[in-house]
Amino acid sequence: QTRFKFQCISVAGRLDQEPIHISVQITIKELAHNRNMKHLFSTSLLPFLSSFFSLLKTTDASCVVRPPDKNEVCLGFWETKPSCPADYERIKYGSCGCKWGFCTKSYYKCKGIPKCCDGWSGGSSCNKPICTSGCNSGVCISPESCDCPDGYSGSSCEIAPLPSVEKLTVLTLNFACRDVAPFSACDNCQTRFELLAAAFADESSVEGLPDLDSVDVILAQELGTDKNNFAQISSALQDRGFKYNTGDPSPTPSDIICDDPLLFDIDDKQIGSALSGLESGGLVTWSRYPIIDTHAQNWCAHSLPVPAGYLLTLLDVAGRAITVINLHAMAEFDFGLEDSAEDVRTYQFGELSGLAKTLSDSFHGDKIPFSVVLGGDFNEDAYSRESQAPDPNCELITSTLVERKFSSVGLDIHDACGSNVIGEATWDTTKNDLADRFSDGSEHQVLDYLIQYSSSHSGESPKNIVGVLKSKVAWNGKFCEDTFSGDTFTDTAYALSDHNTVTATFQLPQGEANSNVNAALAAFNNAIDSWTNGKLADNAACGQEDSLCFDDSDCCSKDYSWTFEGQHCDGIYCKPCNELGGPCGTQIKGSECCGYYDYSSGLGAHCELFVSGGGKGIPKI
Repeated sequence: QTRFKFQCISVAGRLDQEPIHISVQITIKELAHNRNMKHLFSTSLLPFLSSFFSLLKTTDASCVVRPPDKNEVCLGFWETKPSCPADYERIKYGSCGCKWGFCTKSYYKCKGIPKCCDGWSGGSSCNKPICTSGCNSGVCISPESCDCPDGYSGSSCEIAPLPSVEKLTVLTLNFACRDVAPFSACDNCQTRFELLAAAFADESSVEGLPDLDSVDVILAQELGTDKNNFAQISSALQDRGFKYNTGDPSPTPSDIICDDPLLFDIDDKQIGSALSGLESGGLVTWSRYPIIDTHAQNWCAHSLPVPAGYLLTLLDVAGRAITVINLHAMAEFDFGLEDSAEDVRTYQFGELSGLAKTLSDSFHGDKIPFSVVLGGDFNEDAYSRESQAPDPNCELITSTLVERKFSSVGLDIHDACGSNVIGEATWDTTKNDLADRFSDGSEHQVLDYLIQYSSSHSGESPKNIVGVLKSKVAWNGKFCEDTFSGDTFTDTAYALSDHNTVTATFQLPQGEANSNVNAALAAFNNAIDSWTNGKLADNAACGQEDSLCFDDSDCCSKDYSWTFEGQHCDGIYCKPCNELGGPCGTQIKGSECCGYYDYSSGLGAHCELFVSGGGKGIPKI
C-alpha cells in the first residue's frame, strides 16, 4: 500500500515564467491492477525513477527557496525606476515600448533573491542541513535529523550504546574502624587509611587485594567515622574509576527502623549514639556504575542501642537493575546471655530474607531484568565457631539453625561448601595478625559472604574468593591491652583489617540492555514503600523456633517461619503454637494458641480452659 508521489516539472513560455508542476500519486496496488498504469509506469515513470534514485545516491540534499517576482512595470529610461523590498533585487529585461524602430521602454521587476529554506545553510547551494543541538558522533542529514552510528540513539545521538557487560564483580571489606572509645585509641584508622589509599592506587604495595580494575562494586563495613576522615580512600577509588558512592556512612540514628523493634527503638539509638559517639552503622558502597537510589535502615533487632543495619544501593548496570544490600549483622557479644547474639541474628536474617523477597517480587512483577545481591559482614560462622584452621572443613557445618539462616537468604551452605563456593575463613587468626590480636583463642570463622538471593538470570551464588589484605612492610601502631580498659601499647602489624577480603563475580541477568531505568526506580521505590509502611519489616524480623523472645508478637507467624509452623513465646523462647482446636494450657503472658493477638482475621485463637484440666484453642471474638 506504499504510495509514491512523482512530480514532473515542465517549463513553457518565457524562461522567466513559473514552472508548471504536475503531481501523480500512485500505489503499488494500483499498479498491479491497472493495465494502463502498468504501461505508464514501465514506459515513462520507471526510467525516470531509475535516474531519480541514481541521482539520490550521488547528490547531496539541498533546499533553496526564492520569493515570487513582483512589481513588474514597463518604463522608459527617463522614468523613475521602482524600488524593491528586502530579499528582492530590481532587474531590467526585455523591451516593451518601441517606436519607429527604436525601443524606448524596458520591463522592470523585483526579482526574489534565492535563500536557504528554514533548517538549511551552505551559501548559495543551501546544501547543509542544520541540527541545532548537533549530532555528536552522528551526521546531520536533514533539518533536526541525525543519522547515528550503530548503537547510538537520541535526537542528537547523545545516548551511547550500552557496554557489553555480562558480569559484575563485587568486593566486600570490613574496614575495622569504630572510632569510639576505647577502640578509637587502638584501631589505627588513619594509619591504615593511608596505607589502604596507597594500596587502592597501586596494588603492588600489598597482598590479598584483587586487581581493582576488575572490580565493579566495593562494599565497606565498619567505617564508623566521618567521611572526611577517609577522604583519601574515596579519592583513590575515584581515580580508579569508582565514580559513584553512597556518601556518608549509614545507617544513622535517625534512619528508619521497624515499628515494633525487639529491644531498642529509634529514640534509644539516638541516645546511645550521642553517649557513645558512634554516629553511624559504618556502611558505604562504591560503584563504577550509576547509583539510581539508596535506602538505609536500622535492624529491627539489635543488642546495642546504636545505629546498625543495612544499606541498599540500586545500580544501573548496562540497563539491568542490580540491588546490592550491604550489611553488618550483630557481632558475637552475648552480654552474659547464652547465644543471645545468635538469636538476634536470627531476627536479622529473617529481616534480610523478607526484604530481598519484597524487592525480587517487585522487579519480577514489572518484568525488569534484575539481581538482588547480599554482601558484607554477616557475623554468622558457617562452622558455629568450631573450626581451628583457615581451610574449608565442610564436616563442621552441623547447626540446623545456621543452615536455615543462610537458606533463607538464598545460600545452601552444605552445597556451597562442598562445591568450594564458601568455606575459607574470613576471620583467620593464622594468617591475619590483626584477627589474632583481637581473638582469645584460635577460632577460624567464615563471617563475610557475597550471596545472590535472586535474579531474572538463572545463575547461582558465585565462588567467594578470600584474600588476606596486608602490607608487604610492617606498619607501626597502638593496640589495646583489652576490650574495655583503654590501655594501649605500641607494636607492628601487617594486616590492614581484622577481616579478610571477599570477592565474587556475578553473572548479570539476561534481557533487553536498554530496559527503562525509570521503571526500575519505580519498582525499587514501591518495594521500599511496602517494606517500610506495610508492616513487612516487622513481620519478617521475627523469632524462629527456640529464639529468645519477650512476647508472642516477637515470634514468627506461619508465613515467615522457616519450619512453616507459627510460633508463640513461652516467656523465654519461641515455640510452635497450636492452631484452632488444638490443645493448650495457661501461661503468664500470651498464649500457646496461634494468633493470640489477632482480633481481625478470624484466625486468631485463645485458650478455653476445662474444669477437668487442659484446654482447647477457640476463635477470638
